[in-house]
Amino acid sequence: MEKTWMYNDRGNSRRKALRVVSKLMENEHDGERIVNDETSVNVDDSEESDMQIGDESDDDLVDGTEDKEVHEKSAASVEDLPDLGEQCSEMDGGLQSSLADWAIEFGISLIALSALLSILKICHPSLPKDGRTLLKTKTSYKISSVAGGVFHYCGILNSIRKILDVIWRNVPDRHVFKLQLNFDGLPIFKSTTTQFWPILGLLQGYTKKPILIGLFCGTSKPNSLTEYLHDLVQELKVLKDGFLFKQKTFFLNVVSVVCDTPARAFIRGVKSHTAYHGCDKCHQTGIRKSNRMTFPEVNARRRTDDSFRQATDEEHHIQHSPLTEVGIDMVTCFPYDYMHLVCLGVMRRLLDLWISTTGPLYCRISSSQASIVSDRLLALRNYIPSEFARRPRVLAERCRWKATELRQFLLYTGPVVLRGILQPQIYDNFMLLSVGVYILASPQYCMELNDFAKTLLVSFVEHFGLLYGEEFLVYNIHGLVHLSDDVKVHGNLDLISAFPFENFLGKLKKLVRGPLNPLTQVIRRLSEMENDSYSSDVKEATQKLENEHMDGPVPECFSQQVRQYRVLATDDVVVKVKERDCCIKIDKKLLLVQNIVEDKGIVYIVANEYKQVEHFFTYPIDSRELGIFVVSNLSTNIKCFMVRNKPQKYVRLPFQNRFVVVPLLH
Repeated sequence: MEKTWMYNDRGNSRRKALRVVSKLMENEHDGERIVNDETSVNVDDSEESDMQIGDESDDDLVDGTEDKEVHEKSAASVEDLPDLGEQCSEMDGGLQSSLADWAIEFGISLIALSALLSILKICHPSLPKDGRTLLKTKTSYKISSVAGGVFHYCGILNSIRKILDVIWRNVPDRHVFKLQLNFDGLPIFKSTTTQFWPILGLLQGYTKKPILIGLFCGTSKPNSLTEYLHDLVQELKVLKDGFLFKQKTFFLNVVSVVCDTPARAFIRGVKSHTAYHGCDKCHQTGIRKSNRMTFPEVNARRRTDDSFRQATDEEHHIQHSPLTEVGIDMVTCFPYDYMHLVCLGVMRRLLDLWISTTGPLYCRISSSQASIVSDRLLALRNYIPSEFARRPRVLAERCRWKATELRQFLLYTGPVVLRGILQPQIYDNFMLLSVGVYILASPQYCMELNDFAKTLLVSFVEHFGLLYGEEFLVYNIHGLVHLSDDVKVHGNLDLISAFPFENFLGKLKKLVRGPLNPLTQVIRRLSEMENDSYSSDVKEATQKLENEHMDGPVPECFSQQVRQYRVLATDDVVVKVKERDCCIKIDKKLLLVQNIVEDKGIVYIVANEYKQVEHFFTYPIDSRELGIFVVSNLSTNIKCFMVRNKPQKYVRLPFQNRFVVVPLLH
């Protein structure tokens, strides 16, 4: 069953891969024709001859005078030919590189790749026979038996070397790099307990793609924290004191460690979130109610890094964490993970309280009201910008919603579709959470309105206990009280979120193709990716114009040489002449893009402006203070705006014959 599922899941990728390799072969045939043309062989004649050969019998081939003339003509010019062997060798070299990139991009198995090479080798003798030779698969690596499993340590410096090769010239000498770490458990198979415990890192400010530092594989989590972290701690001590790279000295410090709650407790060597002394941030003794550990206090005495190192709260500690040896602050540097705490924790809990039978009766919504909310969500599907990986689904599928869907509901769609459905006090309590998290997730407001966001989240927790009962004031709900303090230290919530690490873990799991030696399989696949020529960890800032057209509209002020486009793509957002991607803000004006033009090297937005702009909500703050509006009365006259900086894109959602527009954060 497992193999069948993997095949179905990759069906589209397989078909796409076949189309790519077919195109690849067409290009190779085109290249051969070009070579023949350069050697004075008539391409049209040779193609015509090939067609005749395909239609005639073998006897006709022997006696055909037309074919004899072609062969005599070719033979007569042999002395004038350049070195075709050298040209073919160069072509085969390009083919090898293209095949390697193709195999890595589409996850082609070594068996399938080797079978393809055996076919291509007939026409391209220089190709290798084995896929491992083509991909330069690593065959020598170190695997150690530690902590009840097997472990491979890639190394921090070794993993960031490709990034440093790109950026080192633009980085001053004695620069201090900021590293974010992540630890998490990753089940590999559904039928066994085999799991990975990878050590991931993220070089903040230079790449959004995590790196693999170490990988543990066993039937459970590592049984020895000291053995599991030994290699990491030793390298961090060296890098903290400085390392030499390309005649420059650099330093590296760990600024934060992002984990979900169980992994954070394991790495810190403390009690879990279900224990009486389980809160990471404050000295609060939990209260067990209805078989749940609750933390009702919102002003308990805060933990400090010094108190943690001195282990003043003996009930909180289980074992010594080796990370304390490299100067990592065990309280400040371990922020709450926004993805697990807020999205998968609090938001999912609220949905269950409203729809399922767990919450108080007066807080629930009826099945007809849930159906209305689901219909509203489905009506928004065509308005969700392309930056979102998923579009809204019905509430009946909420248990299958991913963290990105829960985040989308909390910050964008929820306040719209729940209006008029939830009771006023329930809706207002939800808005405390939505607005507070929105402020902390915004790079613009997270510091400016940090104290206000904390007030909102503390009020949410207090009112939550009154509305739903104190037995629901569990660890995730209580953690909201400390969230703004983490943002004040580390920046907006997306900088302390596990979203990029979870995406990487999903790709890491796909590298395992069978149950035998999964750690070895991952090491080999990663070694093949190191030789990959199409990927790059560091992306430079770019602005691209795509999908050129001639349909207008174009104001008369432009020259006749103006070029028109449907897409303006930047690193973070994409603006399109489409309903779901056309709402932006330029010069404090909310616009709907009708065209994108380039005149004399300058990019302009041709758009209609919304004339009427109002607030969407007034509690707990006027939405206009956050750039959230209800817009209407679209102007019929088009205007032209020069694109000087990256435009602010908005999420535009229909609401009572008007539209709610929310600045796009993600």
